[in-house]
Amino acid sequence: MRIVVVALALAALPTAALAQGGPSFDCTKASNAIERAICENPALARADREMTAAYSALSAKLVGPAKDHLAKDQVGWIGNRNHACAGDSDAIADCLKVRYAARTANLRVFADGVYPFISERAIYKTGKVGKITYSIDTRYPQFDGPTADFSVVNRTFAADAKKSDEEATPKPDSGVEREQTWSYEQAFALHRPSSSAVTVAINFYGYSGGAHGFGGTACVLVDLHTGRAVEPGGVFSPGDAWQKLMVGIVTADLKKQFVKNPGFDDALEPASLAKMLRDPSHYCWRADRLELIFNAYDVGPYSAGAYQVMVPYSRLRPLFRIDGPLAR
Repeated sequence: MRIVVVALALAALPTAALAQGGPSFDCTKASNAIERAICENPALARADREMTAAYSALSAKLVGPAKDHLAKDQVGWIGNRNHACAGDSDAIADCLKVRYAARTANLRVFADGVYPFISERAIYKTGKVGKITYSIDTRYPQFDGPTADFSVVNRTFAADAKKSDEEATPKPDSGVEREQTWSYEQAFALHRPSSSAVTVAINFYGYSGGAHGFGGTACVLVDLHTGRAVEPGGVFSPGDAWQKLMVGIVTADLKKQFVKNPGFDDALEPASLAKMLRDPSHYCWRADRLELIFNAYDVGPYSAGAYQVMVPYSRLRPLFRIDGPLAR
């Protein structure tokens, strides 16, 4: 019941409270480790004020089901935060820093256009199998909008999260006789390339033994009108003109990057690159540009990390299909 009261208080919080040097709540009434950590850390207190300001500004604009949905999602976010951010003071502070930054950014995206009815779902667990200690902290979106059927895209997000959870959980044959610490973390960032579309960028990192961890970003463009995920062919006009353009842009950009950060030369072979560029997970459609993301091993070794290619929409708009989600 207490988190309901907290969420409702956020919606009605006076401006004066946000102007103080502390967080958005009264530190004399801090009752748990999360609240005490926020009160003791000026950076976290500022992050709490900024998140609360973004929430309050958005809530003030909404009415009816949208306002109710936001309040319920905020309650869920607070519950997930309190559940996941545990351990010593440093671990709690690091967890809160990441969560507040992500939540504030997503709230601002919610406010950019018609409210998209997106809520946060989470899988959090810790345990030990043999001598392997593990922790899993997975957050993924659920589209709850009443204007379309999002069941397929929601099942996909949930199934992918469950699969990652299962893969990150040690098994009896995972070398449990050796002392190890496994972890898996996943969050999501939202972008609004148009009023009728939202890009979900799933960011993940994990370690499950071996020489190094694994991580990256995978993006999904969701059409709010149809409720479906959209591949590049659904954004661009029919034909292969867009593929030729994208291959040329990406080849030229990666060649420049390879000078300082060598990658795989065979990844720039036209047929190979064209095939890769048909994969929608590389396309992170932002508000003002397309960001193409190539994770480790896509076009370069693990040591090189991820490569990004930025493309302004001015180069792409002539090829957008007129009935597509980015042309509306």
